[in-house]
Amino acid sequence: MKYNHKKVSAFSLAVIMTVSAATLSGCGKEESGGENGELVFVDWGGTNTDARIEAIVEPFEEETGIKVTVVTPSDYAKLISMVENDTTEWDVMNCDAYWGVYAGNEGYLEPMDYDVITTKIDEEVQLEYVMGAEIYTSVISWNSSKYDESSAPQTWADFFDTEKYPGKRAVWQYPVTVLEAALLADGVPMEELYPLDLDRAFKKLDTIKDDIVWWTKGAEPSQMLSTGEADYALAWSGRIATAEQEGSPVDMTYNGGIMISAGWVVPKNAPNRENAMKFIEYASEANQQFEFSKKIPYGSTNPDAVALMDDQLKKDLGQSDEQLANEIYLDNNYWAENLSAVEERFNSWLVE
Repeated sequence: MKYNHKKVSAFSLAVIMTVSAATLSGCGKEESGGENGELVFVDWGGTNTDARIEAIVEPFEEETGIKVTVVTPSDYAKLISMVENDTTEWDVMNCDAYWGVYAGNEGYLEPMDYDVITTKIDEEVQLEYVMGAEIYTSVISWNSSKYDESSAPQTWADFFDTEKYPGKRAVWQYPVTVLEAALLADGVPMEELYPLDLDRAFKKLDTIKDDIVWWTKGAEPSQMLSTGEADYALAWSGRIATAEQEGSPVDMTYNGGIMISAGWVVPKNAPNRENAMKFIEYASEANQQFEFSKKIPYGSTNPDAVALMDDQLKKDLGQSDEQLANEIYLDNNYWAENLSAVEERFNSWLVE
């Protein structure tokens, strides 16, 4: 199998990389070959992984006796390299679901074993090669020391209205969800977003280009809002919620939110494939997803987990019935097929 360098380079820009990989839990039992009660799980690190260990990994180990080694960070290029060189050491990785669709289609992943994985989650993210794990949402956010719900943009049309809402907009320097926001602002109904009308989206982006400050890391929008570098932001909901909990003057609305799912994938020829599927089944169950969402502000892909939440937690995560009626899932298949070409056009537009 040949490595498509162009495609993987495009996808790798979406990855928030850390400097080095680290092992967060012990190496487990000595290897004896085959399915031996072990599992290597790869995650992003930081508070996300801390929450995952407490809510999912440790209970899974206790219940099954399978020893889990946690490695960070998730690394798309490394997974592909392992598969191509027949040196796969990982069993499960957390990744953006649209990348998982791409990697599966390219032959780098094992298909989900739905004889083992019997839990039902949102159908948009229960896919051939990916099982949706959690949700983070691109939302409209603002500096809460300057604005409130009555004075801040509440729709994408508002966000793009620089006359009614003057000021700088912090926007992700990446086309995913940014183009969706532009089309929603231009009046495209949510149910008609895909395939994206690129000409229309870029034309709408032109209207705010001079008012944009770009961000590339998830923590930057809340910092830009707090310091006054930006008045409003297209930002990831979990980052804004965490910053607000830590005392930053930020707030957000889920109205028009574009939900991105992270998901579980199993690399091709994973040494502990059966245990990987058992782990994904366990992690997908309602109780484990609920416990994870209580520890870190990411939404659940399992409706039964949402049903366990109280009204305030649902609202905080954008998962009340009223909020969900005004949000949309990112189309993972569209981005898996089109990201390289769309990103190339987006990067050209940036320097025009």
